[in-house]
Amino acid sequence: MSDSNPELPPNAGRMTEMGFEPDDEWLMTAESELRHRAMEEWFTSRFEDPADSTPYISKEGGYIYIFGGPHDAKDELTFRFSHVCSEEAIQAVIDAVESGGTTEWAPLHSADYDAQFEYRADVRSDAYDSFLQRLEEANGLATLQVDLKSEEKLRQLLFGALIGALEAYLADTMMYCIEEDELVFRRFVSECKEFQRRKFPLSEILSRMHGLRDEVRDHLQDLNWHRLDKVIPLMKSSLNIAIPPFGTLMKHITIRHDIVHRAGKTKEGQRVDISKLVLNQLRTDVLAFVDDIELELSKHYPTL
Repeated sequence: MSDSNPELPPNAGRMTEMGFEPDDEWLMTAESELRHRAMEEWFTSRFEDPADSTPYISKEGGYIYIFGGPHDAKDELTFRFSHVCSEEAIQAVIDAVESGGTTEWAPLHSADYDAQFEYRADVRSDAYDSFLQRLEEANGLATLQVDLKSEEKLRQLLFGALIGALEAYLADTMMYCIEEDELVFRRFVSECKEFQRRKFPLSEILSRMHGLRDEVRDHLQDLNWHRLDKVIPLMKSSLNIAIPPFGTLMKHITIRHDIVHRAGKTKEGQRVDISKLVLNQLRTDVLAFVDDIELELSKHYPTL
């Protein structure tokens, strides 16, 4: 790691369900670069650019902060660290996180929402059964008789729903396998870059192992499962199975991004047209992809 992004020592703080939490006593005596790194980690583990996952509706005036916000970096960092860090040190972190142009932030976590909607499969087939149910629901909605304008909007919503069904399947399947198979859990921890970066003394291994499953669970819940370019390689290495090509799905996900974040327009301003043919093709591609994964899982984990 470069000097501009130094490695935090184990006593700098700890990971919690809501993100990295620095130790105040450590902060007050830490070197400036490490103190800066810890404060920045605190902020970026709690807030994100709304463009990443916040719905955008131009007719409503822009982003719809359904989980709270927008949040201001200065307000959040000052409130958390003003009692242990100087104004200059805090301002340096504000400048760093806003250097990319984002000045309004969305929360990464919503404890009440996560608790209310948390889902866990009881058996491995639950994830697949739930996926098929979502597809069946989308099929039924697609047959509704509505006016032309509403029909176009409905197909856009169903397009997003089919991508959502895929995301839920991947997340539910991965969560179940990690919870139920110790080898999958170990491969995930060893292959995931988030956990590769964490270092701690030998004396802390047992105490850290006690909470490691909770940390993995929190990490999985926070993943953007539509980022197949990141998610699929991690699933492949953790589950040790062959994964079908997903380039076509990535193209579909790009269209979904335009629907959700650009109010149904491309970045060039052209309207996204989801025809019946396009919707049916997405349904076919999503189902084929999931069926291929199910086949691999049934071969490698017949009793899971």
